[in-house]
Amino acid sequence: LGCTATIIYQMYREQNVEINKTIAGLLCSAILSDTLMYRSPTCTPLDKAVAEELAGIAGINTEEHAKAMFQAGSDFGSKTPEEIFYQDFKTFSQNGVDFGVGQISSMNKEELSACKGKLLPYMEEVRTSYGLDMVFFMMTDIINESTELLMVGEMCKEVIENAFETTVEDSSAELPGVVSRKKQLIPAILGQLS
Repeated sequence: LGCTATIIYQMYREQNVEINKTIAGLLCSAILSDTLMYRSPTCTPLDKAVAEELAGIAGINTEEHAKAMFQAGSDFGSKTPEEIFYQDFKTFSQNGVDFGVGQISSMNKEELSACKGKLLPYMEEVRTSYGLDMVFFMMTDIINESTELLMVGEMCKEVIENAFETTVEDSSAELPGVVSRKKQLIPAILGQLS
């Protein structure tokens, strides 16, 4: 499943507990967020069916609600590089190589692009302070289902160019169709490191 909220919904149903309007709205919001409005490869048909049922209980339109939710969560202009970077950052290790990957998502590509100048210098600070070999940052465009991947570290260019058959220019690569860190980016990086 693409979202833990789908499991929570199933638990409500198994226990015959009614889902009220507020809980339905919260669970639906979680599914829409985690599955990038059903666009992530982590999304299953069950996630979508559950979200739509919950939306009915909550009295919301999933598309309008998701757009409003992503817009509210992606006001990056007023945020510091640190606030943007640590919204969703995780570290990984493979064959003695330590790396970190952060991600933000937006329905506005221009807003994502505006973050690039802020983030690249900050990513080098993060790499140094954590003692990481590489740091990646996914700026995911939900509407176009693509990611601009920012990167710092000596091995980044080679790893990403080989993993995605793309070109890295100015510490950045366009990855069409890549929206999931867990299912798309991390497996590709780990594959290159092994």
